[in-house]
Amino acid sequence: MKCLDVQENIIYLLCGEISPEDRMAVLEHIRNCPMCRQEYQMLDECLQLCTPAETETCECQFQKTYWEEFVFSIHEKISHEKFEKRFPFRIVIPVVASAVVAFGIGYFLFIRPEPEITAQEQIPQYQGGQYEEVYELTPEQQEEFIKIINQRYGQ
Repeated sequence: MKCLDVQENIIYLLCGEISPEDRMAVLEHIRNCPMCRQEYQMLDECLQLCTPAETETCECQFQKTYWEEFVFSIHEKISHEKFEKRFPFRIVIPVVASAVVAFGIGYFLFIRPEPEITAQEQIPQYQGGQYEEVYELTPEQQEEFIKIINQRYGQ
């Protein structure tokens, strides 16, 4: 028998509700398998703690069936309980941190534009000096422009 089959039949063995052939197979497996032997011992101790002592005077059928069903229901809940997997923070956080660091280093080495490209100063380029457009005016407009400049800057 496999361990799973034996562990399902241990409660029947302890309650005496198992066929003689299955009983022999389960006992043989328990002798050879330490994990199943430990399960058997634990359930046997639990059953002994949960069963009423023989010194009790109450012989009602309810109490006897209650304890048998109680032990069976506890065993069923334990054996069918699904354990919740916890989120693996020990793995995820270092992986995410490493990815962020690798991205940051890659950005500064390969993607980021060089400082002189982004901070170039734009100097206006005049071909004929600052007042080149004055020469494009007519002589009358030039005289008027010069008067305005002299009035403003006091000459």
